[in-house]
Amino acid sequence: MEDDVPNVPAADPSQEPTHHRDVIVDSAGDSLSAEVKYDALRWRLSGEDAAAPDPVSSFLGALGGCLLMSLRVAARVRKVHLGRALVHARANEKGHVKEIKVELQVESSANDEQLHRLVEVAERGCHIRNLIREDIEFSLKVMRF
Repeated sequence: MEDDVPNVPAADPSQEPTHHRDVIVDSAGDSLSAEVKYDALRWRLSGEDAAAPDPVSSFLGALGGCLLMSLRVAARVRKVHLGRALVHARANEKGHVKEIKVELQVESSANDEQLHRLVEVAERGCHIRNLIREDIEFSLKVMRF
């Protein structure tokens, strides 16, 4: 005697709804400026106006923010206290990005080994860091306040 349970196929992950980070970038005329829209947020990028960041500087800001958030998540999970943290990110001034240097300053009671491990985890967990191609020289220096 067969079961009266209907044959239900396993869920196909490719059919599940996906959520995207939807960003719209709008530019008009011959200006080297663009307006970035993300939900209700608006900001400007410019290659000619010092009142707005250029795209590479914006990327460096996103990298620094991502590293700091990832560092805080790693510290929370491990119950390690972090005080102030600061990122100074630099790239070559002109042309294609060939090199990115990051200095991370951290205030923490964690010992050097704990702090080194937190930074490793933060770097691996930073989605922006993972966008940087292998042919771009990347360095991360950690210092304490």
